[in-house]
Amino acid sequence: MSIPRIASRRTFLQAATATATAASIGLPARAQTDYPKGPLKLIVGLPPGGAADIIARTGAALLEKSLKQAVVVENKPGGQFQISMQALLNAPADGHTMLYIYNGYASVSATLKLFDLEKQVVPIAQVASTPIVLLVRNDSPHKSAKDLWAYARANPGKLTYGTLGAGGVEHLKWTQIERAMGFKGTSVPYKGGPDSMQGVLTGEIDCLLTAGLFAKLYVPKAQARVLAVFEPTRWQDFPEVPTMAETGVNVPPLAYWGGYVAKAGTPPEIVQRLHREIAAGATAPQMLERLTATGALPLVSKVPDDFRKVISSDIAWMTEAAKGLNLGG
Repeated sequence: MSIPRIASRRTFLQAATATATAASIGLPARAQTDYPKGPLKLIVGLPPGGAADIIARTGAALLEKSLKQAVVVENKPGGQFQISMQALLNAPADGHTMLYIYNGYASVSATLKLFDLEKQVVPIAQVASTPIVLLVRNDSPHKSAKDLWAYARANPGKLTYGTLGAGGVEHLKWTQIERAMGFKGTSVPYKGGPDSMQGVLTGEIDCLLTAGLFAKLYVPKAQARVLAVFEPTRWQDFPEVPTMAETGVNVPPLAYWGGYVAKAGTPPEIVQRLHREIAAGATAPQMLERLTATGALPLVSKVPDDFRKVISSDIAWMTEAAKGLNLGG
């Protein structure tokens, strides 16, 4: 009688172990199968109609198709991105709420420290990179970037350049340029890219670091000229224009990047699922058409951690550039 009982107990334990093992193996698969459980929300911390908003909305439409769930885009601009960030942080960490971010969030995190981009969010995927150019109005007396640097050194404080506010991406990069080239200019803040571009065209400011889209819009109309591109190599859209390094500026290149993040604590398997879906959509013909229209280039992170490195790298140089600027962070 004892032998059957031992065999029965062994059989029971084996079956229980097999069931537990199968369950543990199946957990990630089940989590992915169960996700998403309903509509998703994509928060954009900028007004509707801008390049970031267009890219984010196109990505949302593609994500709807692949996940077979509605993806609702909510624009929450203002408050130095605090409004949009808080909307993400108030949501559950379940992957049903995402935030589309760009370099501006990194600058706020690095300088004003209104939130911690490296701790409070988990990167999902970068999807785009927009070249940055140095622009002047078409009738500017400065015919080259080297002319501009010479004028700035000879006339302390007189060179005026547009930024999107103290501590912003452009202001911090100009700070690096000033320190590297040995001059001090004057930052003139604007509400957005279009406003600052008008500042150049009307002669309110001498020059501007801005998205390549504005070069594509205004150079063909003979309203502006590109003096340099802030890419590691020359931009194919303006192959005759030198890089900033070629003009003697020994500072790291700069491009506007954009991508998706979720709230910290979102399960890794959900982050991986979102990365796969977003990365696939980022190279779809519909997205490529939108990127081209906004002057952006497709640049998709291979894994979520690649996007984390991009964010951390920007925060590092921004933190260094902000030293001594008394930005209040």
